[in-house]
Amino acid sequence: MANKLTVGLAQIDCTLGAVELNIQKHLEWIEKAREQGVELLLFPELSITGYRLLHLTSRVSCRIEEAETLQQLAAATGEMAVVVGLVEEDGQGVLYNSAVLLRAGQIVHVHRKLYLPTYGIFQEGRFFGAGQRLDLAPIGGEKLGLLICEDLWHPRLAQRLAAGGGKVLGVLAAGPGRVGSGETLESQEIWECITRSTAVVNTSWLLYCNRVGWEEGTFYAGGSHIVRPGGQILCRGASLKEDLVVATLDLREVDRLRWRLPLLRSERSDIEGPG
Repeated sequence: MANKLTVGLAQIDCTLGAVELNIQKHLEWIEKAREQGVELLLFPELSITGYRLLHLTSRVSCRIEEAETLQQLAAATGEMAVVVGLVEEDGQGVLYNSAVLLRAGQIVHVHRKLYLPTYGIFQEGRFFGAGQRLDLAPIGGEKLGLLICEDLWHPRLAQRLAAGGGKVLGVLAAGPGRVGSGETLESQEIWECITRSTAVVNTSWLLYCNRVGWEEGTFYAGGSHIVRPGGQILCRGASLKEDLVVATLDLREVDRLRWRLPLLRSERSDIEGPG
């Protein structure tokens, strides 16, 4: 079993509703990642379709086992594991905001977004069905946990993935940028607060891949980053432009820290009271 895993975050801009154009961009970034020896590559949330779809949602949906565009991407992965975001349609016609893990021409794992924000500028609850299941995906002899954007704001999900043996948590996001009073974007500060705390309380590597670009009057700031199991940011992508963030993770860091800091082992389910 390998103790090292080279990961990449493809922080890209996506064209709203232009599936073929976005697929071509994915193929280009997969090749860039391959040149750098990436074994696991993450794209942002809804990377194949764009995010603020609204009435376009059903038009860009696909049944993943039948979609030629997805088969084209899967064939291009080779031995690299690649996670993309898309609109998935199930057999009953329900649409999901999904993350799909591809490898060696196959669909290895699908995560359907569990929490759909419908407040402020967000309208997901109007167009998508909520996922009902949380699972771990096999990756390099280890287990990968996938979450999509709002999912990370509900701490119990990441805890369950880590307690189930996940050493790496991957988060696909389309997090809108927000300007505050400081030099750093307020939205970036908030996301890094959440990702760092999630990593340390679950003693797991955390990969956060956010998109960039403008869409329907909203901007996406990027700032994708990788957090160590102890909560320190290992590396960070550029702000406001496309970037490929690459790093090699030592998975033994998780084992060593979980031995010294047994938070997951000591978690209790027998405490009475609110909630």
